[in-house]
Amino acid sequence: MSGAAFGAALPTCALAHKQKTTLSTVEWNEKDGMLYVIHRYHLHDAESALAARGIIHKPDLTSLRARAQLALYTQDKFSLFAAGKVVELQILGAETEGRTVYVYQEAKLDKAPSELTVSASMLREIIPGQLNNVDVTLSENIRSVQFKDGDGPKKVLA
Repeated sequence: MSGAAFGAALPTCALAHKQKTTLSTVEWNEKDGMLYVIHRYHLHDAESALAARGIIHKPDLTSLRARAQLALYTQDKFSLFAAGKVVELQILGAETEGRTVYVYQEAKLDKAPSELTVSASMLREIIPGQLNNVDVTLSENIRSVQFKDGDGPKKVLA
């Protein structure tokens, strides 16, 4: 009986695979008038994809130069618009932790945006099936959007 239960579990395990995803969080901080953005990439996916495109020399994001290239790539592939104007995101840095690499950005705004238009095309031109998830917190509610295939910009309301 226990052998049958073990065997039944095998197909589930064999069919499981890691989905190619990023997660970006956009959060408004009322106290300091800042919009903070954190991008989370799976380390191996980012290293492999950026090296395949020649953005970094080898599939390794441990060097400061390689992480800077990822941050610049992210700045090029991720954008925010508020009230029809580009939100000028500044790169704070990038770091690795375990199997994750983080890219940090921020923008100073006069007031909380009531809506944002988000574009997130990171790795989508390199990795087939890439999904980019973006969680936006402009008020007490979290709004989530997902980008895949040829998706263009999406509007997120506070």
